[in-house]
Amino acid sequence: MNEQLHYGSWTVDAAGLQCFDLILKDSQALNAPFRHLISTGHVSAMTDRWGNVNLFTTEGGFLWLNSPDSATSRSSLYFMMQAGGELHSLLFSELQTREKIRVGTGWVGYFGEFRFNGIRLGVVQQFYAPPDRGRVIYGNCILTNLSNEPVDLRLCIRSDVAPARENAPLHKPMQPRCSVAVPGGIAFPEADEQVGDVFLIADRKWEGSAYQNSLRLERAVILQPGESTDAVCAIGFGSGRPHSLYSLEETQLHWRTKLQPFVVEAPEPWIQQECLWNAGQLLSFTNYDSSVGEYYLALGGYCWAGFAVREPSETSMTLAACDWELAASSLRFVAKTQLACGDIPKCHNMRRDRVSVDFESDNELWFILGCCESVAIAGKTGFLDEICTFWDEGKGTIWEHLKRAFYWVRDKVGRGSHGLILIREGDWNDYLSLIGAEGRGESLMNSAMACRAFDAMAALAKERGEKVLAAELEAFVSELRRAVDAAFDEEWFLRGYTDHGKPVGSYAEDRVFLNAQSWAALGKCGDPKKRRAALKSAVKKCHTDIGLMLMSRPYSSPAPDDISWCAIPAGEGENAGIWPQTIYWMVWALAEEGLLEEALTEWKCGTLRNHARHFPEVPFGVFNGPDCFSSVWAGSREGWTQVQLIDRARSVPMNPMVAWQGFALRKINQATLRMRDELRDHAADGHPDKLPI
Repeated sequence: MNEQLHYGSWTVDAAGLQCFDLILKDSQALNAPFRHLISTGHVSAMTDRWGNVNLFTTEGGFLWLNSPDSATSRSSLYFMMQAGGELHSLLFSELQTREKIRVGTGWVGYFGEFRFNGIRLGVVQQFYAPPDRGRVIYGNCILTNLSNEPVDLRLCIRSDVAPARENAPLHKPMQPRCSVAVPGGIAFPEADEQVGDVFLIADRKWEGSAYQNSLRLERAVILQPGESTDAVCAIGFGSGRPHSLYSLEETQLHWRTKLQPFVVEAPEPWIQQECLWNAGQLLSFTNYDSSVGEYYLALGGYCWAGFAVREPSETSMTLAACDWELAASSLRFVAKTQLACGDIPKCHNMRRDRVSVDFESDNELWFILGCCESVAIAGKTGFLDEICTFWDEGKGTIWEHLKRAFYWVRDKVGRGSHGLILIREGDWNDYLSLIGAEGRGESLMNSAMACRAFDAMAALAKERGEKVLAAELEAFVSELRRAVDAAFDEEWFLRGYTDHGKPVGSYAEDRVFLNAQSWAALGKCGDPKKRRAALKSAVKKCHTDIGLMLMSRPYSSPAPDDISWCAIPAGEGENAGIWPQTIYWMVWALAEEGLLEEALTEWKCGTLRNHARHFPEVPFGVFNGPDCFSSVWAGSREGWTQVQLIDRARSVPMNPMVAWQGFALRKINQATLRMRDELRDHAADGHPDKLPI
């Protein structure tokens, strides 16, 4: 589907995978970097509109090999040349003609022309990361002589190596490093204690050298008119170097194979293409944490350095049907950060002296939900018997980790006077930070999620013959469901209660919270009539053309004293902004309740392509995006993202934008088939032809 959008058009690469041709005029979105993430699963690179390729790794903690904020170096992999008696940069932003940037799954290509004193060269630069979990990113520069005369030049491959942790000084002076020759290239030995050697290698005989923090490979080239040459190379770290260099075509085919299980049946071609594109972007958030020895899906953005723990539990569910290995590894990552008492941190700080000092109240719920849903989806119940360490001491099966998480929620997090789970330091919506500041506020979202999670865990406990545990889980769920049912207010469920028992999100205040309705339905709380009423109220009041708002109307900014300490502006972020994953949780709930037309409608509204159609000049939301968009309540900023207080545009890309589309579409498909089977089995007077898929 070659759809033309404001910033370019969708097309396909040599492997038949979707890619986007980003075509920018010099005056368009001048400050927008149009970042694109590529990753092997072990080393990642953030590319941008200017042609910079900045490598980073999370092995041993987050580390830029060359920070995009550095003022002393340019890119982790780039090309230069000497011609006509001068040194010339071939970075995309330095070219005299910039044709396009082709953004693909695991790769990016820059196309343009170099011109100087009668020399005219076609320049194609490609950077790519095969999904092989290696420590190497590859590149290729293809030069074509478009002049009428031979061109005598000296081509140079360069890599700037300036390792930096998050918040490192912008203008840290470069300390000259000693380089050594290695087979096929040049290296800085022990460039950093975290990554060891950093090397630059190429495909043929090159002369290696280094200056300050820049590795260099050079060779002389004479190009006749119409003749081309290329320079295949790689930048990597550690002791292991590749025996041969990947080509872009091999990388594209590798990605096509990797993504094949993610293909999902869809009613329109663009919907299937959107799901497959998003799956490729999501897998590019694969990182490695050497402190626990596991790969996991990073949240990205402002949490690259924070090692967020809750989100890998969430996204494990989106992987389970298509990449069980990564889903299981993500869940083990969470389990291995868990303390023996059952507490799971919000972020993994890698400190061995970590103790339970705060009670975010939903991390354990997401872990139990992620494990139970993922095991059910993949049919991998044996996973529960894997042995996994605790962060502080001891080890146990995954099942033991789940049990300790349950008891932590029941006995330590606890419930409030209305029978709902306490919100404590916060549930998924961090904005609701003062509801439970005194320790008594309650979360309906947590309680409804717990109903689904503990229900599934109880079924597994019965299968395992653990009758006492099953009875404890069932009793707790029964009590929670009664409490959630009692929190149904006229047409929808409350969001919770403050420390002083004040309802939040009541019918009287006319404020519907999206997550309370979706999770109440997913937790099978209230009778079917109440669940449907709540879902329909949420769709009616939270719908916009680019997705469902987190709540139907915002609070003031700053917020009331018993709601939040964070003064997020109206319509931005958590204050009635649009959060992609919450859209698809609602789609999931709508599908399970049989509201299939509404489910598919909201699914379409929340997509990247739909966003780009409605807000064509927004410089993100085209092929990736931030964690949230601004809603109609933000006025002229609708369709953009929060920049006051928290600059979410700086954090693009983040994985919530691409994590849930394929999962939710599968839920619609499953519900459609189930309804068709029910109609057929009962020989009813239904109209299956009217179902959306």
